[in-house]
Amino acid sequence: MRVQLAWTMVTELLVTISGILVLKFAADLLGPVGFGEYSLSRRAVALLYLPLVMGLGVAAPRYIAIARAGAMPGYTESAFATATLTVGLLPPLAMILLLNMAPAFGATLFFGSPSLARLVPPATIALAGIALHSMVYAVYRGRSEMKFANTLQIIDLAIVPVAAFMLAGGDAAEVLTATGSAWLIVSGAALLHVLYRERKDWRGLASMREHLGVLLRFGLPRVPGEFALVGLFAIPSLLAVRAHGVVAAGQFSAALAVLTMAAGAFAPVGLVVLPRASAQVATGDLAALRHMVLRILGGGILLAAIGVAAGEVLIPFFIRWYFGEAFLPAIPYFRATLLGAIPYAVYILMRSVLDALDVRAVNSRNLIVTLCVVVILCLLNRSLIWMSASIVASLVLLGSLTLRDTYLRLRLPQAPTPAVIPA
Repeated sequence: MRVQLAWTMVTELLVTISGILVLKFAADLLGPVGFGEYSLSRRAVALLYLPLVMGLGVAAPRYIAIARAGAMPGYTESAFATATLTVGLLPPLAMILLLNMAPAFGATLFFGSPSLARLVPPATIALAGIALHSMVYAVYRGRSEMKFANTLQIIDLAIVPVAAFMLAGGDAAEVLTATGSAWLIVSGAALLHVLYRERKDWRGLASMREHLGVLLRFGLPRVPGEFALVGLFAIPSLLAVRAHGVVAAGQFSAALAVLTMAAGAFAPVGLVVLPRASAQVATGDLAALRHMVLRILGGGILLAAIGVAAGEVLIPFFIRWYFGEAFLPAIPYFRATLLGAIPYAVYILMRSVLDALDVRAVNSRNLIVTLCVVVILCLLNRSLIWMSASIVASLVLLGSLTLRDTYLRLRLPQAPTPAVIPA
């Protein structure tokens, strides 16, 4: 696990560096309006793709890992992988067709104006690419094939977004088209690789339906939570564009991007922990899981606090160097939102453990509550500093709920829901 975690941390570090470079290129090459278009389009894509994959990004790694551990007689990891890859892409494809049939409606829905309809086709290409990437990546994670998973992650999320700016020039729509097209090509090749390896273990449509039923019973209740997680950061940005325009909303969105990148440094832990924790729960080894959780949580909170303290001091210098003088008025938003990185890191560290401990969608419930709170707060007052504080308060609530639910389940002598297959 240590080797997998080390390489996954290196991978996510490269993805974070890429995200920083992408924001820099967007600010320098696209201008304030183009930056807002690109940033808000990426937010809209994120808002769509996680709910559309029906929770299979969590369900597939969990059940593939459990099947590999031999804790599900009659079920195979190959059948779970095939079901994920063949069915998980249908909802994104349907949404892409609908949005391109009515681009003006899509632009009004996500950007508040039909004048941005030209962004809908490139955004849907990016949606198709990231959905395909997430499905293949989930299968690799479940198999604990982190070498393949990390390679795919580096190419798609570290190299491609930066290369798109070098190839596409200074137009947001062209950059989105280049990014999405590259994601489709790379992830499509990985898809063929997985399906080719699984061809000998094909058990027919009846078996696939049975395995898919297990995945969907676990994954679908988590769809509202996936939407709520993305909406937690996307909806305030979309409210901001209606109240303050594309330029100010783009700056506010950039502050949220810095927050998510800072807390995202802890994402590798969850990526590696979910398959391992799922197998431990399925085999009843909760003592080892408790020990692992204490180590992860203690070290994670300490590192997050140190990082936020350093960031609060360095933000003015970082904004001036990284975004330029035009972004200096947004420094208060960056400082305020960065405080949310600590509770958000707690959620990121513990969400996979909670998914492993309970087949019920506990994370989804907590995320929906958090999203309701942040939307209500942002509707009460549309000033950007108030909305920044609302994000932080909501993340504190999310972290607290996650800690409470994880503690209540870990203190029990056995798994709270011993049934591996959800009812």
